[in-house]
Amino acid sequence: MNPTLLIELGCEELPANALRSQARQLAEGLFKGLVDAGLTSEAGQVNWLATPRRLAVRIDDVAARQPDRLIERKGPAEQAAFDADGQPTRAALGFARSVGLDVDKLDRLENEQGRWLYAEIRQPGQALAELAQELLERVVRDMASARSMRWSDRSDRFLRPVRWLLALHGEEVVPVTLFGLNADRQTRGHRIHAPGPHEVTAVGDYERLLESAFVLADFDRRRAVMAEQVRRCAEQAGLEIRPDDALLDEVTGLVEWPVAVVGSFDPAFLEVPAEALVSAMRIHQKCFPLYRADGTLAPKFITVANLESLDPPQMIHGFERVIRPRLADARFFFEQDRHRPLAARLDRLATMQFQDRLGTLADKTARIRTLGRALADAFSADPTTVERAATLAKCDLMTEMVGEFPELQGTMGRHYALADGEPEAVAVAIESHYLPRHAGDALPEDPAGRALAAADRLDTLVGVFAAGKRPKGSKDPFALRRAAQGVVRILHAAEVRRSLSELVDDAATVLADQLTVSPETRAEVTAFILDRLRAWLTERGLAVNTVRAVEATGIDVIADFVRRAEALQRFADDPEMESLIAANKRAANLLRQSGVEDFGDVDDDLLQIDAEVALFDAVMDAEAETRAALEAGDDATALSRLSALKPAVDAFFDQVMVMDESDALRNNRLALLHRLRTVFLHVADVALLGRA
Repeated sequence: MNPTLLIELGCEELPANALRSQARQLAEGLFKGLVDAGLTSEAGQVNWLATPRRLAVRIDDVAARQPDRLIERKGPAEQAAFDADGQPTRAALGFARSVGLDVDKLDRLENEQGRWLYAEIRQPGQALAELAQELLERVVRDMASARSMRWSDRSDRFLRPVRWLLALHGEEVVPVTLFGLNADRQTRGHRIHAPGPHEVTAVGDYERLLESAFVLADFDRRRAVMAEQVRRCAEQAGLEIRPDDALLDEVTGLVEWPVAVVGSFDPAFLEVPAEALVSAMRIHQKCFPLYRADGTLAPKFITVANLESLDPPQMIHGFERVIRPRLADARFFFEQDRHRPLAARLDRLATMQFQDRLGTLADKTARIRTLGRALADAFSADPTTVERAATLAKCDLMTEMVGEFPELQGTMGRHYALADGEPEAVAVAIESHYLPRHAGDALPEDPAGRALAAADRLDTLVGVFAAGKRPKGSKDPFALRRAAQGVVRILHAAEVRRSLSELVDDAATVLADQLTVSPETRAEVTAFILDRLRAWLTERGLAVNTVRAVEATGIDVIADFVRRAEALQRFADDPEMESLIAANKRAANLLRQSGVEDFGDVDDDLLQIDAEVALFDAVMDAEAETRAALEAGDDATALSRLSALKPAVDAFFDQVMVMDESDALRNNRLALLHRLRTVFLHVADVALLGRA
């Protein structure tokens, strides 16, 4: 077993949310480079470690030197290498010089094309110390981004200034230089508890040494320690915390030696909506709110210090003193906002631009009010509720609270609407129409909220496409991909029976007073949303072929599409259906290869073999039964009815020669296969399930 390689970049405080990605990039880049160089194997173990002040990578079993390589060189043909007198030509002499041998020391390579000059050269492997410099420089250079910075008089860049460099291979220092720093065996401990350099004798001592210097270098271990401390603090306070992985990750990126403590705030602040207080604690102060057993917010919080204080009460008092102004801000904004009802802010929507060609938020509000009312029936929502909620939906963007805490948009709208005496259904829809805010987020559960959420997103999608601002590559400034997936999920959850193309047409019609939406743009928006549907279904575990098979039917009622795809997946997973899928593929190939465009009707007088008669009868029965099942929305029964065709289809292909010499028989059998395919295509293109 070769020694372990350890590289540590010591930095000024790194952004907490970037720690994981930066450490992984460093680890993956170094590991790949070492594998490519032959210094370790792809099966080797690589681990990354990260704290606010360091990124480190530990790679096991790294050789000190590359193995020697045997390089084979083929020279000129023998007849071109020597003249008529047997003397070497310039081609032979040049080849000999290139491989460092005399001409008479060259071997010959013989194959069916002739004889060639040939040489085998043993190339010594390079040492790790020789390769590491270029590799480390390349990986660090690749990590640079728009957020990288320069410091001092250096031209190279990194996320934050690099202040020390450790590079060890087992017990030996790897002599590399980076950012003007020469690598050594010294790391740095906790800034307060153990400042200054600490010498690492060997790689195996690294984490133990840092822990003795009050640094938990392993990100996941530090997170687990902190999570347990937070849980224990809540338990000792007789209160509860709510799962918050994002906050745990962020705080883990802020501390090297976590120490969780409980603080308190004035219970009078609880008069402010809990969401505002929680946002102030979580987003701005990185604290964990605490709740009573009944789910209400308690006037306490947990915060995580980055040191062990000699005077914990004084430290806690400091945290309480820092959090108080943020809570006071929330209370001030809430009280200021309550001086005017939401509806009084409608006129200010005209002062905020949504998009140059799509007008202001007032214009958007008018559009989603009209579109939301038109969609209400499809969502079994009350049109009046949807219209009122749409009118007020964007008003809280004009409040002081949302201006300071933008993550509370919708939430504060609900609170203010209820305080203004608006119906609860209106208030709930104002908040829920923002859902889902991201992939995997909850969906609106109220009918009015669903209708308004769909209207808002459809208006944005159609409007932005019509304005010529389609997403390009990774650039999606209007978050249209997220909006499209939101539409898909909402239409599916609400089991909306209207086709997607109709809904896009509705949005385009409402937009017509401001912007003309061409048929091509409408089709493009529909295809864009269907593309997100495909991605969403495959993320849920459906096979790509299954989705394509349903897509081939042209169905664009989202709820029907999803239900049929799920039923088809069960059909495709049934081993008994393999022959039926193969038969569909065979039928599709025969029809395509025939070159016939109009197959016409089947002439039952030309059905000569029992197997083709049986298939014709089975197809006739299946047509009516599958149509009735599809009209009833019973995709499982429709597919079950298609499954029943298996014996007749198998017998037909076993006993009947489709491409008969007789034109009449051949065309009639092709017409029968076409009718069979048509029955299947009403449900799904089963032939596609057989494709890789």
